[in-house]
Amino acid sequence: MLSIAALRSIHRQNWSGHNHTEFCPHGSGEDVERYIRQAIACGFKTYSVTEHFPLPQANAQPLQGHPHSIATPTMLTDELPQYFAKLNYLKAKYHHQIRILVGFEIDYIAEYSDWLAEQLAIYHRQIDDAILSVHFLPTPAGLCALDDSAPIFQQGVLQAYGSPLNVTKAYLATVQQAVNWQVPYKPHRYGHLLPHCQWSSSLSDRTIWEDPTTHQKLTAILNTIQTNGELINCHLPQPTPVSVPFNWIQIARQAHIPLVFDANAHCVNDVANGYANYLQAQDYL
Repeated sequence: MLSIAALRSIHRQNWSGHNHTEFCPHGSGEDVERYIRQAIACGFKTYSVTEHFPLPQANAQPLQGHPHSIATPTMLTDELPQYFAKLNYLKAKYHHQIRILVGFEIDYIAEYSDWLAEQLAIYHRQIDDAILSVHFLPTPAGLCALDDSAPIFQQGVLQAYGSPLNVTKAYLATVQQAVNWQVPYKPHRYGHLLPHCQWSSSLSDRTIWEDPTTHQKLTAILNTIQTNGELINCHLPQPTPVSVPFNWIQIARQAHIPLVFDANAHCVNDVANGYANYLQAQDYL
């Protein structure tokens, strides 16, 4: 896996840092080679393939939670050899046109952090890049995904925590754990700093997601990332962050934290999703 220094040296103006493949069970199923060709056509010079790393389904304590959230978020462990073989083939095939970084988007789940550290020790030599993200929060019924669907969010996470503000507080506490987590081969790029962008439109415009406490938590997270010299994904498909009341991107810019373009592409048509906004805002500087 590339070092922090190597990641920071990549020219971010034409680096697409978050993309999925046909191995994603909730993606379009389109072949990753089509994504790569689209990325070349869009002018990218570096392209990170970051499929969802398998969850610990075979762990002695299997994941519990909403069945759809647990069954569909990631590729399977049995698919890893095929994933590596295909991506390494494409990496060589297109190396004259684009630099492909093979990697994963990895879920940080506190109760499985020891298992995850073991997996990083096993696979770090086979990957170039990785994103550390939070997609799940614990509930009385087990883990529940925040970004599965609006109904699952409302009936699972929101019901468990009582309010969107409490969801934000719990989410940021988990992100802080992920940022503070110190193990060998840990990813040094973070995705999804805030929990509420995707489903905010399904709730009232008067919904309260943030307050001074959440501002303090997010500022502390950004300060830690800055101190560690790490990177953050920047996913803004809309020209202005209307669903992000706390403008963390501006604070990250002022702190000179590298912001990597994040399409979060789950289909070929989304390879450049938000790229024009990223360039216009000069978030790569």
